[in-house]
Amino acid sequence: MNFNEAIGHAPEELSLPLRESLTGHWIALELYNPIKLPLRKIIAIADSPAQCFANLRVKGLDLTQYEVVRLNAAH
Repeated sequence: MNFNEAIGHAPEELSLPLRESLTGHWIALELYNPIKLPLRKIIAIADSPAQCFANLRVKGLDLTQYEVVRLNAAH
């Protein structure tokens, strides 16, 4: 499965097969901001937090505006 399909989508919006294939990977999301009420979108996906931040750096993004979390299985 192509993980790039998840970029730009909120974890809650992912199809079940895509969500399952991403389980255990690290994703970068914008930090919560009450002004930005829409769901936070996945910006980067990697096998480790360091790789996730490296992906953000490559995109020229401000690392202080993102958090990296491990994607758990859908409930």
